[in-house]
Amino acid sequence: MQYRIKHFLLFIFTVFSTFACTQSSEVLKEVDPDAAEDYLIRQFIMADTTFEANTEQEVVDKYYKYGVYMTTIGTTNGKPVETDRNISYGDSMHVTYTGWVMYGNIFDSNVLTDQPFPVVLGKTSVIEGWNIALFEMHEHEIARVVIPSKYGYGTSGNGTSIPPNASLIFDIQIDSLWTTDEQ
Repeated sequence: MQYRIKHFLLFIFTVFSTFACTQSSEVLKEVDPDAAEDYLIRQFIMADTTFEANTEQEVVDKYYKYGVYMTTIGTTNGKPVETDRNISYGDSMHVTYTGWVMYGNIFDSNVLTDQPFPVVLGKTSVIEGWNIALFEMHEHEIARVVIPSKYGYGTSGNGTSIPPNASLIFDIQIDSLWTTDEQ
């Protein structure tokens, strides 16, 4: 009799375990990683005082541009933003920046070096999120940009400082600009 009870309990445990594992794996299959990351980014933006948004829809309406989220946070040395000088493919610029992992540490910056980073839009090897953001910016503008992992370093990450699937935050400042006509 006890032999049957032990086997019955073992059978019940096995069935329950199998059902529980099946259910959790089915739930995991239904989670869209891009949608989950986007939700976390919108929550970050609502909590960041640099951005002014109280709802997820307000975040999208005000700050979403072609896959990244961005807002102007200042100007270079008090100079006015040159809104009449749009940035185009092939334009050259000097950029000052600081980048960090969302909810993480700074991984790169040239602020303290006093050496601006030279960029030729669409030709310099930078992450796609930078190309999108720079295309939307103007000379002397400083912007905070939130870049989803698919426009950053993706599933591979970058060394030990940027893990796989990391959302990135950059403060980007365009110090100077030379359009293709001026080069």
